[in-house]
Amino acid sequence: MLHAPALATAPEHVAVIMDGNRRWAREQGLPLAEGYRRGVDSLRATVRAAARAGVRRVTVYGFSTENWRRESAEVGLLMGLYAACAQAERPHLLRQGVRVEIVGDLDAFPFPARAALRELTEATRGNARLTLALALNYSGRSEIVRAVRAVADDVRAGRIAPDEIDEAALRAKMYAPHAPDPDLLIRTGAEFRISNFLLYQLAYTELLTLPIMWPDFTEAHFDEALASFAERQRRYGC
Repeated sequence: MLHAPALATAPEHVAVIMDGNRRWAREQGLPLAEGYRRGVDSLRATVRAAARAGVRRVTVYGFSTENWRRESAEVGLLMGLYAACAQAERPHLLRQGVRVEIVGDLDAFPFPARAALRELTEATRGNARLTLALALNYSGRSEIVRAVRAVADDVRAGRIAPDEIDEAALRAKMYAPHAPDPDLLIRTGAEFRISNFLLYQLAYTELLTLPIMWPDFTEAHFDEALASFAERQRRYGC
């Protein structure tokens, strides 16, 4: 398969809502686990394509705070998948120079998944080619509330005056204050919403919704998304 070369206008940061694993499995008449397994293949392909294209950061929506409401069997399946993949993917990520970060509150995850993911972030800490940020137990609204509370604590402690609160002060309390805002958001599954994902950071992000389900997403689709981005003129509200 031929892939597009690295683009001079490649976005620095791409966010991805990986939607459609359950629907894909249902439509194919396959077990739910197979939908998620194929979804891991698509994430692996996305990381390869992003690294090749020169993208510096990819943030993927892996598990929202709302996902706890799903059936316990599905949540358990996902927790087991995170633990297994964190171990199995480590050699590939190290070989590609990928650094893994967690965006969200990992404390709520059961120990095997939590420990494996934290070991993965530690093992890849020195990599610098691409950062893969996994949004796990994440909520955009909760992140903003968490940041506001942290700023309020600083005001209460006298570390900052109320009239000194600005965007920089709020951003400093976010999960990844060092990260640039996403340039491009890709959503699969033919849905037209952002689903409580990176609400503060997506203010001027270019949006791209695709009709395919996440397990069908390939490197070629990622290349096409970057080509679409390269044709857009970003105005930042102007």
